[in-house]
Amino acid sequence: MQRYVQHEFLKVSHFTCAEWPHPLHNHNHFELIFIHQGSGSHCLSGMKYPYEAKSLFLLHPADYHSFEITVPTTFTFIKFNSAYITQIGHLPPEHHWNRNMDELLVCSRRQELPVLKSPSDAGKIDHLLRLLVSEWQETANETSETIFFLLQSVMSIVRRNMHEQADAPVKQQEKITQIVHYIHQHIYNAADTRQEHLAVLFGFSPRHLGAFFREHMQVPLRNYINQYKLHIIENRLKYSSLSLKEISEELGFTDLSHFNKFFKGHHKINPSQYREK
Repeated sequence: MQRYVQHEFLKVSHFTCAEWPHPLHNHNHFELIFIHQGSGSHCLSGMKYPYEAKSLFLLHPADYHSFEITVPTTFTFIKFNSAYITQIGHLPPEHHWNRNMDELLVCSRRQELPVLKSPSDAGKIDHLLRLLVSEWQETANETSETIFFLLQSVMSIVRRNMHEQADAPVKQQEKITQIVHYIHQHIYNAADTRQEHLAVLFGFSPRHLGAFFREHMQVPLRNYINQYKLHIIENRLKYSSLSLKEISEELGFTDLSHFNKFFKGHHKINPSQYREK
């Protein structure tokens, strides 16, 4: 399998093709792929997903993929690395944009495709990406603030769609979405994600909250919180240059020993060994 290596912070591609020109490959960057028109299948990390106009995919560096095109397809590819957010956007690691990206990258692993459930939102992303492509074609400037904030807008809409659960009753849907969103935004402070705190905040007894969460998310609350935190740590170890101490402090661990114990409890190796692998 080929590996595509990108040294730039950002690259934008917009093209139409009837036959996919690339072999099966992975990369050293993140990719947002949007289908403006056309149809076929996206072969992504061993799975095949049918696509049509207004489909969207979000890829990690470890993903490998190719396309099987049935109807000539117009793509927009946004390719960016982890430094793009902090160095081009001039944002510190704790900034909400970084945290929203954490949420997107983790949730995309559990998300049923297609990601965009709202036709209206899909249309908005279509327009935003065409504006972004136009700006890129005029400037090819990877440090453009205009492109950065257009991409922020796109990610905000994607994130909103990832929280929709069409098959849940409206009131329950709103409540579970609020709880999950709160966990994602406050995962960096352990006290804010304790079951007792969440129960008071959302009007449950601790026991009722646990049952409610498990019924709608098919996973115990504490497991969900730990797995979400673990995925963020994994992404930091793989794709950032932050030290173990910096990662530990960002995720709200009391000390490095607690951080190592938490990680080793899930992976059977310590974080530094995981990063070396």
